[in-house]
Amino acid sequence: MLEICSSFINCLITSIVGFYITKIIIKSPKKLLNLKTISLLIVSTIITLYLQQTKYMGIHTIIIYILNIITYKIIFKTTQNEAIISTGMVMMLVFLSEILLSIPLVPFISMKQIKSSWQISLLLNTVISIITVHILSVEIIKRKLNEFYRMIKSKQKISNSIFFILAIIVVSFLACNLYNNFDFNYDYITNLITMIIIVTLTVIFINSRNNYNNLISQFDNLFIYVQNFEDWIEKEQLNRHEFKNQLAVLRGVTKDKNTKKKIDEILKDNIEIEDEVINQLKHLPKGGIKGLMYYKSAIAQKNKLNLVIDVSINDNSVLNHLNKNDTQTLCKLIGIYYDNAIEAAKETRKKNILIEIYEIKNQTNIVISNTFKKAKNFNSRNEKGVSSKGKGRGNGLYFAKNILSKNKWIEEKQETIDGYYIQTLHIRTKK
Repeated sequence: MLEICSSFINCLITSIVGFYITKIIIKSPKKLLNLKTISLLIVSTIITLYLQQTKYMGIHTIIIYILNIITYKIIFKTTQNEAIISTGMVMMLVFLSEILLSIPLVPFISMKQIKSSWQISLLLNTVISIITVHILSVEIIKRKLNEFYRMIKSKQKISNSIFFILAIIVVSFLACNLYNNFDFNYDYITNLITMIIIVTLTVIFINSRNNYNNLISQFDNLFIYVQNFEDWIEKEQLNRHEFKNQLAVLRGVTKDKNTKKKIDEILKDNIEIEDEVINQLKHLPKGGIKGLMYYKSAIAQKNKLNLVIDVSINDNSVLNHLNKNDTQTLCKLIGIYYDNAIEAAKETRKKNILIEIYEIKNQTNIVISNTFKKAKNFNSRNEKGVSSKGKGRGNGLYFAKNILSKNKWIEEKQETIDGYYIQTLHIRTKK
């Protein structure tokens, strides 16, 4: 009877810790001391206890995973996708705690001793729970898990759920092998290393998704900004010359040096885009692309680059028929390639950037050419994290590669000719 009570307490502690961790990950205000919550946790505890009375197999952990998904979905009122992933993260943290505890224990204690002593079993389960809570209390871990959950909540992608389901299934059977071979031998080490690899891959997956989502958020914010910038730059073009003339008159009539200095600063900080560039870009359709080109062109000219733009499209071009999502996708690609052209041209003596946008056979071509210095890692430029600018850079082309793989209506071509790096986008009508 005492052993059953101990096992019940073990299962209840695990359920409460699972509730607490899920609450932190999803940032829920839900309280533990609630009749519905307590009832569901007790039901979950009883079912888990029943499973523990039979011979342990990997399928038991999978059943507990499904049980926890249902329990926490009802308690926290989440979607199925959110429950699958949040519960998966909880179980991965528990697996990690068990790994950390088993490594120092396995040379000194056997599974038979753990099973035969309810005191040891209760102690170990309590220590695992404490370790799990402490892992989550590490600020960077908690922040990454919060970011990931916020991302999957806004973008309910089935691929995220599939990853966690498969990861939990694999780790469940590995944990079963560790449980049944709890001895410092070849099988134990093999299973342990495999579990560590799976947990590490999960960490990499979460971190990668967070980085990808942050990039998307930045481009989404830029897209909103450049749409507003389109209207502003056209008004600015009309008022700029008159504004500068008025400032010049004021500068001429004042004798105060501070006033002259302030006027010079205003003229210097004023966004400058050459008239010829504006005249070319005005042929682009409004909705994001024009604003982005204005904005990036202003940056190029602020960096003293020799910018030449030639736009030859009509009112019936492919660009005029893109919907908002497709326009946003194309803006992300243009933004990446234009930024790269600016960065590369700055490092050269000629500092040239040429942009051509033209139509051929119902296909719009965007060609960005720039002078560049060939880096040692040039041939690996499309891989993640590869950049000649140092650590923390080099995600742009990798991000672009992912976008292109999901949008077959856009094709790209990269080539180098006579000291110029040429990036071409072929945009067709989406079928």
